[in-house]
Amino acid sequence: MIRSSLHHLHELWQRFIEAKDRPHAMAGGVAIGIFFGFIPLFGFKTLLVLTTSLLMRCNLIAALVGVTLHDAFFWSWPLLYRFEFQIGHWMLSHPHHFAPKLIKADFRFSEILQWENIIHVFYPWILGSIIVAIPLTILSYVVTLLFMFQREKKLLEHSLKK
Repeated sequence: MIRSSLHHLHELWQRFIEAKDRPHAMAGGVAIGIFFGFIPLFGFKTLLVLTTSLLMRCNLIAALVGVTLHDAFFWSWPLLYRFEFQIGHWMLSHPHHFAPKLIKADFRFSEILQWENIIHVFYPWILGSIIVAIPLTILSYVVTLLFMFQREKKLLEHSLKK
């Protein structure tokens, strides 16, 4: 499974490198992919990434690279999701405080899918994920844009040498 995921990411990266699109479209695609990668909308991330990329006229391959890049770090999701929840809980609580520690005795499998519990967890989690995603989205946009400008510069120098 890990090998196939890495192979898929490698194929997307090769398509990304070979794409002949505008630097801002490529950087926007990666940024959109990274942003929605952090949002815990399981099963809808790829659909949201593709739709948003089309609406914003960004590169679809770059957007898929961004969301897949986030998914490649699946091993860190439990820590990331807890951190996002803590940030969201802190933002929504008055006075501000972090959520209490998770204790095994507090965990009851029968209560997980109760509507009230879903709302109490989902809102802080979504808010925290958006807060975490925004600076990383901006960073990914800037880094990708610089990378694309460097790539264009090298391609221009290479074509002038011929």
